Amino acid sequence: MALTTLKSLDAEIKQLEAQKKLVEKRDSEVPQALAVLQKYSRVLTAAQRRQLAKLVGSAGDADAAPARVTKTSKSSVKGRSLGKVAPKYRLPTGETWTGRGLTPKIFTAWAKSAEGKAWSAANVGEKYPAASSVKPQARVGKAVLKRARKLGPKSKGASAPAKKSAKKIVRRPVRKAKSS
Repeated sequence: MALTTLKSLDAEIKQLEAQKKLVEKRDSEVPQALAVLQKYSRVLTAAQRRQLAKLVGSAGDADAAPARVTKTSKSSVKGRSLGKVAPKYRLPTGETWTGRGLTPKIFTAWAKSAEGKAWSAANVGEKYPAASSVKPQARVGKAVLKRARKLGPKSKGASAPAKKSAKKIVRRPVRKAKSS
């Protein structure tokens, strides 16, 4: 019995020594492989990097760099900042609203006014004028005044009617064509 256990122990020792040689050989090749991976990491896609991280992570090499770096969030999910949002609605007076959060008081007041009621009667199904359809009064007024001055006579009386027509043009919202 002692002889069979001695032989089995010798065989097991030889097997473990062979495994040790393989591990030492692999360990000597790992730094070279990591250097190659680092060299070509810029051309890999995100999916390839994740797959590589899984492979490197499963190898269990403690000396290698961590396979995945987790990002620390700057703020909680509840109070995250989404950045600036383009305005969705614009009143003829120039005030804008993104359409998020509570409706500004100026918008509710405008909707209750005669001008707001007339606009909503003409534009059924829309809350407020879209930001892209009505430009602020100051910009449109200046452009119309310039055109009126170029086209009209150069007398002093011509500028007053041009201002009135500019105000009339600004207050009329642009209607969207209904598609059927």
